[in-house]
Amino acid sequence: MVFFNINNLSLVHLYFIGQFMLLGLFYKELFQNKAQKKIIQISLLTGIFILAIQYVLQPELFFKFNLFEITITSLLVVFFALLYLYNMLTDEKKFYYITVGLVIYLLASTILFLVGNLTLGLSEELKLITWTLNAFFVMVNQFFVLFEWKKSFSS
Repeated sequence: MVFFNINNLSLVHLYFIGQFMLLGLFYKELFQNKAQKKIIQISLLTGIFILAIQYVLQPELFFKFNLFEITITSLLVVFFALLYLYNMLTDEKKFYYITVGLVIYLLASTILFLVGNLTLGLSEELKLITWTLNAFFVMVNQFFVLFEWKKSFSS
């Protein structure tokens, strides 16, 4: 899209909302407690509803970096993951490392995205540090996924 000089920020929205929905459904499936499943379901619907209203009222946000969307989707997934970690205190530790990796990555990337808008007026080198840190946390998350796979499924 960049090659054709087309704004690709609309794909970022697809990524964050897709991540939110898929990980929310993933954690909903893992929970045994009906009340917790209901909390996730209500959170997913509320999050999507709020974002839909925001995009209906401000359609120009499709072509901008929406920090509210990033924050709400990421922090709700972190909430789901922390709730799942809490449940693991007494249950088996299934998907433990994936969950820990997600919490670390989503908290770090959310902070970096929020700080990223503050660095717009700064030098290119300083902006590069933000994106390099984000790439580092992506790698940390992938390391946790790989470790989980090796521990759980590689026999």
